[in-house]
Amino acid sequence: MERTRPDGRRWTFRRILFLGLFALVLFVGVALAGPLWWRFASDGDAVEQQGFDIEQMVASRLTRVRESEAAWGFVIEDGSVNVWLQTRLVPWLEHDGDLTLPEGWTSPQVRFGSDLIQIGVRSPFSLIVVIDLRPRIEDESVVFELVGTSIGSIPVPLAMGASMIPALGLGDGGEREPSMDRLSVPRLIELADGRQLWIEDVEVASDELGLRFRTLR
Repeated sequence: MERTRPDGRRWTFRRILFLGLFALVLFVGVALAGPLWWRFASDGDAVEQQGFDIEQMVASRLTRVRESEAAWGFVIEDGSVNVWLQTRLVPWLEHDGDLTLPEGWTSPQVRFGSDLIQIGVRSPFSLIVVIDLRPRIEDESVVFELVGTSIGSIPVPLAMGASMIPALGLGDGGEREPSMDRLSVPRLIELADGRQLWIEDVEVASDELGLRFRTLR
């Protein structure tokens, strides 16, 4: 039987090494680039003003004095949320004083899909970590169930996403459930003038988030 020549074995090893390195570079490139929906608005005074206007619009709707306790709501697009995140999140956190972005985690962005909210954040290693959350109403809370995790556009085990939740500073009043597979926020929100907002419903559709409330006196 004819033996494989050493040169042939070396060429095969080099080819495997090349393909392995190419796959690694491709993986890192996709992870660094983020998912296809990962986009940022342009910088500039106009964008800063847009973020401020979005914040004022939402605040005005939430605090408006209403004649009755009938349900009301509004719809906001993920593009508007992302402009706000880019321009107003850091000033808002600085004003609050008690909240900060976790060290090394930057540039949060969201995408609203069919019954799904995707949150992407740039990690300390410059990789875009994405967690997929499905919202639902449950008793006194709005629950966001963790249903998917990816690095860039590459799916990874769900357990990795669960481990990201504490790192991203997400949870219920700083207390996270031991399973770390869901987040929750209270349905009752206190307003500065003593009134309360009760979250009636949360709906997620393509590019849009719909919120419905009752204003309680």
